Amino acid sequence: MTNPDAPQASSEGKPTFLCRIGTIFLLSSVKGEFDKYQEDMCNALQGDPRVQWVKRRKLNTDFCVHLAVYPDANDSDSDEIMRGSDAMRAVNLDRPILFKMVVPIKNQPQHHHADDIPTDTYWVAWDGVVVMILWRHDNKGLPRSGGQIVLQLLEEVCKTVSLGVLNQACPPACSNVFMHSDLIVNQVEGLDEPRVLEADRTTVEISTPPNEQPEDVLIDLFYAFGRPSLYFARQKNLGRRIIDLETVAWARASRLLSHYAAHVEASALPVKGRIGARWKNRGWRSEVRSLSAQTWVCMTGIELMLRKWKELKNDFTDAAVEQSCMPIYETDYTDDVAIIESIDLSRLESMSTQVESRLDNRLISLATAGGAISGGITGALVSLLGG
Repeated sequence: MTNPDAPQASSEGKPTFLCRIGTIFLLSSVKGEFDKYQEDMCNALQGDPRVQWVKRRKLNTDFCVHLAVYPDANDSDSDEIMRGSDAMRAVNLDRPILFKMVVPIKNQPQHHHADDIPTDTYWVAWDGVVVMILWRHDNKGLPRSGGQIVLQLLEEVCKTVSLGVLNQACPPACSNVFMHSDLIVNQVEGLDEPRVLEADRTTVEISTPPNEQPEDVLIDLFYAFGRPSLYFARQKNLGRRIIDLETVAWARASRLLSHYAAHVEASALPVKGRIGARWKNRGWRSEVRSLSAQTWVCMTGIELMLRKWKELKNDFTDAAVEQSCMPIYETDYTDDVAIIESIDLSRLESMSTQVESRLDNRLISLATAGGAISGGITGALVSLLGG
């Protein structure tokens, strides 16, 4: 896909860079001051021997926010997912922290054992949610292991100031720190901001204004694509929780049906077998009511989250269209969106309603029968007393 409005690439001797974008949430267990978060992080980074320098800009705290974010389902049990009690507090700063890191190639982690780490020098911008990492690119292929060291560094640095990080992988099982699209960055005369030139599968060609310093190239990229990347990160995090919550809802519904099916099967057995089966499945009605209530809790949570997710989806789409940068996100975007937009709660709702209705009808029948028996006994006693 080519952007017809973009200028033709012409580096004119300017270095080419490769940039990767990821989501690494800065986590705090207590609600603090945004200036303090920035100061602590900058001091911790500056104190790490792998970091050559750190730059920060004055924050406008009116635009800094705390976000509720959710971990992957593998790190939470189903009750935590249902109640949202595993939610964590993330910090988003309105200005990224910028730093340069130099790590010997032999000390950097490999991605899927790919021995192709391209450099020992990276420039990094991070606002507590969106991380962008940049290095000089020699056009000799796309290294799978390039830049993976940034997660390890941020984890270790944050730990020294009692903060944490959460890396949001594209699919939960993916070990890649970044989105799957690589940004090949060429400097082009006559531009005033970065533009997407063309995209081919997971490679996106970007043109940027010429800059003497790599960190200036990175800042241009961050201010061009940081906002859609933030909306993308938030939408994806909430979307994954919706998918996980639907899975929990169906698990509860499956258990509900298994209890009800066991009761129905027991009713069809001969008297002797029926007594044993019912004893084995005793208490099933209270369990079914509890599971039904939990299924309703899940469905309510999904509906509420879907409304917020749709708002974030619109924000992301608007920002990506405004910057003409949707190709950067398409590989990591479409699958989750298709799953979430296909969610239909009507079957879950119908299932819970029918089981509850049958339980209620049985209670009514028992009450009616009990009333009739009681009335008959009372009538007989009156007749006897009258006689």
